[in-house]
Amino acid sequence: MWLCPLCKTPVSLNETPIRCINNHSFDKAKAGYVNLLPVQFKKSKMPGDDKAMVRARREFHQRNAYKPLKDRMCELIGLHLNPKIKERGRVKIYDAGCGEGSYLNAVVAGLKEKSFKEHTLQNQKISGQASQAQSIEVAGAGSDISKIAVELAAKAFKQHTFVVASSFDLPLEANSQDVVLQVFAPGSNDEYQRILTPEHGLLITVDPAEDHLYEIKQRVYDAPEKHQLDVSGREGFSILTRETLRFEISLLNNEHALSLVKMTPFYWKLPQESITDMVNALTTVTAHFHIQVWETCV
Repeated sequence: MWLCPLCKTPVSLNETPIRCINNHSFDKAKAGYVNLLPVQFKKSKMPGDDKAMVRARREFHQRNAYKPLKDRMCELIGLHLNPKIKERGRVKIYDAGCGEGSYLNAVVAGLKEKSFKEHTLQNQKISGQASQAQSIEVAGAGSDISKIAVELAAKAFKQHTFVVASSFDLPLEANSQDVVLQVFAPGSNDEYQRILTPEHGLLITVDPAEDHLYEIKQRVYDAPEKHQLDVSGREGFSILTRETLRFEISLLNNEHALSLVKMTPFYWKLPQESITDMVNALTTVTAHFHIQVWETCV
């Protein structure tokens, strides 16, 4: 599944030492992740989100405020993943730009607990089988350019595999993944085409919809602009469905509000006094997401 980022030959992350046939070696960190982003490929000393931003996202996700989004992602994968892939009994899910791992973990867990079990039960009902439902095996892996984010993900979700890598040069073999997630992250359409199975591979993209966190924007700008939906096509993919998901988030206290504000660029640009006023004033915010499901074209 994995490729050496330098010579593109296969490499196993389960071997010690981790080394390709051309003798390029990589260390596994104590946290369990592997750094597959060579120093010569970095554009800065510590690319990606810093420790404060990553920890703010983890704090916010621990409150599960985005649970409706995670649940809907599971439902859409369960609905649209081709039965031929499900019938293999094993589905591989990859999160490109995984951050601290919360989305990948929620999707894998949700598919195991509900969506794929329902598929198995339905098939058994049709075929007249009376045996106990068996879950489809779901394998999760992810990468991010931020070593800090990947370290946090690997420590929290040891059942998944995490690597440090660029989403524009994914260290994965061609046609090796069944589902790719891209949630609030930049990525390469060419890379998604390359790594997804050519028949019925799924790409799930999530971006902000028009009113996402608009209440925060109202406290920053005199005339805040709304997000614009991107409904352009993707080369090599057909669109299966696109939808928006909207719900309100009640901020339980100032700590909850602060963890949300820290996830936005505003926290790092505004003076502390403005941040304090914003946190004290916020009681609810609008979560609004644009979710698209794409399938690879042969």
